[in-house]
Amino acid sequence: MNKFILIGVALSISALAYPQGPGGPPGPPMRPGEFGMHSFGPGRMMGIHPGKVVTGAPFSASFTDTITQTLPGNSINRTTSGTIARDSQGRTYFTETIKHGPLAQNGPTTLTFVFDPVAGYSYVLNAKTKTAMRRAIKSRIGGQLGPDEESSPADTGDKAPPGTTVTRLTTPPANWNVSVTGKQITHTIPAGEIGNSAAIVSTTTIWYATDLQTVVYSTHTDPRFGTSTYALSGISTSEPAASLFQIPNGYSVEDAPTFHGRSHRDPNDTPPPPPE
Repeated sequence: MNKFILIGVALSISALAYPQGPGGPPGPPMRPGEFGMHSFGPGRMMGIHPGKVVTGAPFSASFTDTITQTLPGNSINRTTSGTIARDSQGRTYFTETIKHGPLAQNGPTTLTFVFDPVAGYSYVLNAKTKTAMRRAIKSRIGGQLGPDEESSPADTGDKAPPGTTVTRLTTPPANWNVSVTGKQITHTIPAGEIGNSAAIVSTTTIWYATDLQTVVYSTHTDPRFGTSTYALSGISTSEPAASLFQIPNGYSVEDAPTFHGRSHRDPNDTPPPPPE
């Protein structure tokens, strides 16, 4: 699979996952399925309501995403860092340098994901090829949350799945200078349920910025996979620079590629014209 196709897949997933704004708990450390053998981009960000564009809550921050696995006589340690931002109109920006997997076969590749609900497009910017791949989007800007969207990822529900306990946390592990709520989810697989000789216990911790509607810290530990941690730092609630959400000079714009004879862009879905 070539880089053009991989970036097209990234663009497709970003259009589905990114309207919620950056931030969220990482999945298990191995995460092979999203964009090849390495997980990257906003497709891995979870925990906020998909399809809802957050307006009136600008912020910018740095992030780190760390994966640690201990293997027999070996270990895997990977840390990815980057920058995320959102403006008052709900535009979102996410950039990171890919150092593993197919996109890094010829060296690190820096990708930037821009989600622009005002213009009606999401973009994947490739700094190495100076290209901007775009896809038309449909998103709900602002508005009240629906019945299935009333809880934040850090809310503690009354009905936990079997084998799961949820504990509300009150002492954040860091000072993010924003209001946060936290919870810890412990899931136990009893001995013998999946052929395991002893119980398997995994733990997820989430801290959620209520005003910004984004996860600022999440860690997931599972003895089968290891530990993955996502964290924001240097959070600013000032309006980010408008240039972050614009296509840089010198980039060529290309529509997302087709797969199995179908385009990522629905020919009947005409996005609104860019604002004057």
